[in-house]
Amino acid sequence: MDIQEVVTPSKENTDIWILKYCPLGDAAPVFVLWYTDTDKESTDKLFTFKTGEIFGTNSLNDLKNIIAQNFNAVNEFENLNNWLNDFGSQDSDEITTYDINKIYNAINVQNFDIEILEGLTNFINLFGDYVYQSDCNKHLMPLVDNKYIRKAWDYYYDYIFWPQFNDKDRFEVWERPPFKVNAVELVQGLQKLIKCFENNMTIIN
Repeated sequence: MDIQEVVTPSKENTDIWILKYCPLGDAAPVFVLWYTDTDKESTDKLFTFKTGEIFGTNSLNDLKNIIAQNFNAVNEFENLNNWLNDFGSQDSDEITTYDINKIYNAINVQNFDIEILEGLTNFINLFGDYVYQSDCNKHLMPLVDNKYIRKAWDYYYDYIFWPQFNDKDRFEVWERPPFKVNAVELVQGLQKLIKCFENNMTIIN
């Protein structure tokens, strides 16, 4: 399973994506929604309850009905109803997957391959979206700003993402500097990110 598969939504004007989040510990996958809001800043957000907790469910097939049954408890956003009405046309093969077990287990044994660092960075960014989408979450920012988490994030963009984006052919033959970090501290920082993210999720089935 790929850590993350970049996909496009079925309707270009909805800007809503289904994420498949595989929790730490081989628990059942959780499906959540990620969307770009229609506010002035076009803020990227996770679909949440009015309590601020992330909406999740283990059932992809019942996702539409579960949202409908809990509609009064969730933070409705523009285009949600249109997306739900079009839900039958969603392609279940085109879902962004965050395999947290794979990321964590690799980091734990100091496997810093491109795929792993990309997956780690994608998760950091997802966590960051949750932090920034509400002032109520700003107290979680120190977890994202952890020195070792930030070091991994910076390394990925400085030595993988941008070099590959700017010159793919050159990147393929480039011997980039090794990623050096206090692995124990990085694992501990990642553990806190994962625990916080999963503790801020309410799963409805």
